[in-house]
Amino acid sequence: MNNRRSIGVVMLAAAAAGFSLAAPAALAQTTRGAHGERGAERRVADVGPGIERFVKIRTPGAPSVAPDGTMYLRDFPDGVNQLYRVRGDTVKPDFAGERLTNYADGLSGFSMSDDGSKILLVYAAGGNENNQVSLLNTATGEITEVLRNPRVQHSVNTWLRDFSGFVFSANDESANDFYLYRLDFTADGKGKRTRLLGRPGSWSASDVTADGARVLVEQYRSISDTSIYELDTATGETTELTVRPASGETVYATHVGYTPGERGVLYISDIEDGLNKLYLRDLTTGGVSKPLSELEGVEVSTARMNTQRTLLAVITNEDGYGVLHLFRLPTFERVPLPEIEQGVVSLADMRGDRLTWVLSNARTPGIAYTWTAPAPGAAAGPARQLTFPDTQGIDLAAFPLPKLVRYQGFDGLSVPAFVYLPAGYKPGTPIPFVVNYHGGPESQFRPVFNSLVQYLLSEGFGVMQPNVRGSTGYGRAFHMLDDYKNRWNSVRDGVDAAAWLVKNGYARPGQMATYGGSYGGFMAVACLVEDQMRVESGAQDQRLFGAGVKVVGIVNMQTFLEQTSGYRRKLREVEYGPLTDPEFLASVSPINHIDKINVPMMIAHGLNDPRVPVGEAMQLAVGLMNKGIDPLQVYFPDEGHGFAKLGNRLLFSTRMSGFLKEHIGR
Repeated sequence: MNNRRSIGVVMLAAAAAGFSLAAPAALAQTTRGAHGERGAERRVADVGPGIERFVKIRTPGAPSVAPDGTMYLRDFPDGVNQLYRVRGDTVKPDFAGERLTNYADGLSGFSMSDDGSKILLVYAAGGNENNQVSLLNTATGEITEVLRNPRVQHSVNTWLRDFSGFVFSANDESANDFYLYRLDFTADGKGKRTRLLGRPGSWSASDVTADGARVLVEQYRSISDTSIYELDTATGETTELTVRPASGETVYATHVGYTPGERGVLYISDIEDGLNKLYLRDLTTGGVSKPLSELEGVEVSTARMNTQRTLLAVITNEDGYGVLHLFRLPTFERVPLPEIEQGVVSLADMRGDRLTWVLSNARTPGIAYTWTAPAPGAAAGPARQLTFPDTQGIDLAAFPLPKLVRYQGFDGLSVPAFVYLPAGYKPGTPIPFVVNYHGGPESQFRPVFNSLVQYLLSEGFGVMQPNVRGSTGYGRAFHMLDDYKNRWNSVRDGVDAAAWLVKNGYARPGQMATYGGSYGGFMAVACLVEDQMRVESGAQDQRLFGAGVKVVGIVNMQTFLEQTSGYRRKLREVEYGPLTDPEFLASVSPINHIDKINVPMMIAHGLNDPRVPVGEAMQLAVGLMNKGIDPLQVYFPDEGHGFAKLGNRLLFSTRMSGFLKEHIGR
């Protein structure tokens, strides 16, 4: 998020370690199977603009705007994300931004102090997720390492209120636990480090009082089980703020931050109706209230205050779409916003009265807009676009929007899904389809921009993205329907999605492929197993899927849990089942049902993956080859849990395009 089963896997690993980095064509090892020529040996002519142009569509990342109007953002014109500075706050595709970093494996993220004087830079080597942190002085351009240990994962949590330091979490003292620390900047650049909380578990901080005496912290055990506290930094004592149901069941809760005056706390919890809602806790009386009754019935996905605690931004998740709301504090008076196109809105920056958000939908590739909230009673101006995409000459406005549908699962459960159809599609005409499963499984497909999806549409494929049981965004009960012993029920939902496509005339049996990454990679393989099981049991006349694509996915639950990073094991055991129940783990592991997989497969993985170790890919590859199926394999030596570098993404996408056209294309 493995134990290697044969000497063949070890040999594959040895071969993978020798991959060449000499040129883009050698960025990955690709092996050719027995299902015809693939990759560079067989070039499938593109009907549309071509895979390279789609993959190269890009928009600069979510910007942070300093008080003087200078903008800082991540971008990858050279193929890897780095930090850029723009004097002024408009970024056209040909902008001449000043590049400030040069990390070989890119910049994972950054955080700017409210006064614009400092930026914390977060980066890791080769996708291994052991994030290191450096400090950029924006006035001088000097970069100083402040958290450096290649074996440790550091996470920046929150700035101190005067920006003289920050609170972070790290697993340096215990590989499986994240303790909390405070780092104060010092003149020598080394910084003064103080441990705030050293208890077992995964801890993080969300806010700190102006005097630094109190910190809001939380412990994460799973998406359905968290606890929130206030920490006294002088004594190390914590006061629990979690409100639990009378039944004693677990809840999800996460802080937003202190209210004005620091005598109240805003937080999000799913304690009522299983929906994430916003709550206000009075720290003096202990009383809890819901300050935004107008948002009843929808999921609150995120909320954030400005540093001055005068404005509160809330984003709700409404059938997958992200809707922005703004309120004044402390009165919670709604602030009218300018019109925002439907899509998924995420908050990029909030400084004073200025908001910057990013909008993504099928035609809008993560474009940033800025807007200043007017004084009470004053008229609001329109939002202004900050970033502009490099479209590679493709007309994004012509991209098809998805259709939100619901199909019935095996037990009558209503399962939501987004269906993408090629432009000019004629209803009732079967076309090749890719059923795309999301990771997590505590995640959700949302109608955001996806250049690979649009590429497939341009080539005549359809794409379905089901939010099977276990997905978030639909309430606590829905996302817990696949926990532990119910694991295979989500797989049944995955195959039911393909059955719905056939029943409604969108696709033919055998002309569909499974595709997914991470947990979605598990689904991509498990759905092939379930598909064949239905045929053998007589529930289906024939297989629905004709191919499968697994990216950084799990195939053996036991070896995955044994070899994933230690700090993730506890989180995943809650979801998938404990290592103390090996029989169950074996029963839901696709590798133990490999006799049911009788279609071509593509396997892709990064060798530095700390979540799903590459042994999962190799187990599947060896198992398939042992039964006479030679999968197409692509391994990247400089990637982790996903493919970050443009050259690697292009190579993967090119291989996948050829694979799909060969095996399910017309």
